[in-house]
Amino acid sequence: MLLQMNGTEDEILLSGTIISGVSEPFEGYICIEGGTIKEIGYESIDAHWQGIICPSLINGHTHLGDSIIKDPPFAPLSELVGTNGLKNRTLAQATFQEQEGGMHSSLLDMAATGTCAFADFREDGQNGVKLLQNALRGVPLISRILGRPDPGSIDVHQDCWGIGISSTRDHPLQIVEDAVERARSNGLKVALHAGEAGRDDIQDALQLDPDFLVHLTKASHQDLKKVADAGIPVVICPRSNLITNVGLPPLANMLKLEINVGLGTDNVMLNSPNLFTEMELVSKAMLHNDRQVFNMCTLNNAKTLGIEDRVGSIEVGKESRIMVIDRRSNNMWGSSNALASVVRRARPSDILAVF
Repeated sequence: MLLQMNGTEDEILLSGTIISGVSEPFEGYICIEGGTIKEIGYESIDAHWQGIICPSLINGHTHLGDSIIKDPPFAPLSELVGTNGLKNRTLAQATFQEQEGGMHSSLLDMAATGTCAFADFREDGQNGVKLLQNALRGVPLISRILGRPDPGSIDVHQDCWGIGISSTRDHPLQIVEDAVERARSNGLKVALHAGEAGRDDIQDALQLDPDFLVHLTKASHQDLKKVADAGIPVVICPRSNLITNVGLPPLANMLKLEINVGLGTDNVMLNSPNLFTEMELVSKAMLHNDRQVFNMCTLNNAKTLGIEDRVGSIEVGKESRIMVIDRRSNNMWGSSNALASVVRRARPSDILAVF
């Protein structure tokens, strides 16, 4: 159940196990009013909603444009999303209405399943940005749109938060450098894919001083050391990497070097934008640390997207972007560790309400 709040509404009380993202889970209550967290208490009370109370999730990397095609054959990365890959061939034949409708469906799916914010690498220049803006109408999500220039231009749409480059090897380096310089001069952020299928584009990406990088699946220790020394956040997409058979990113090494790492779901063509599934995979197959995994989908991504003062944790004064999970659902019944159960077990169907 998605509940939208505005400044005219009465206060709402939530009570239960609170996973704030900045402390260990505790039993308590939250008072929210007018879309803002007004008070946090450390005792259980009678409340409108009771359960496991968490900050809503943040998706650090999506490609919503290919929402019109789902679950393609297993194939190499270049055959799926390369210049002449399945994605681009399909989009070339699709109408704007079809593309917008697919994106709108994915956005509604994210909003209903506990995600409150996302970053999208928006292809197709000015038209691609307009399509996403149209698809966002009426959907209560925070968006960070990373646009791309139209052919023959180095400018992105004026409403973009930043510029999103597929890879430095996909374009002449001078064009990429010019586009990045123009974006910087306009106060925009810079994000790049790098090290996904090989590490040959990592050094060029680092020389552009990006605000964050995506993937780094093939990064060496020395590559990661440079990323860490430069203070560059990274968003990883393990489910996508498994589908395209490029391997899993060196997450443990990233965290050892104190890189701020977030999670993304990547192309909707390849994966649903369901961060619960992403968390479960990372927790069970890559990192046996529930709190770190949860932070990767909340506060870590909030910091990367520059919205940590608004969302990503449950703190007084922040927006009430909160979800309540049913601890008595058939799936969650018997849970003795709320954080572990949310990270490793919870499904969107376990959500009682999203604020």
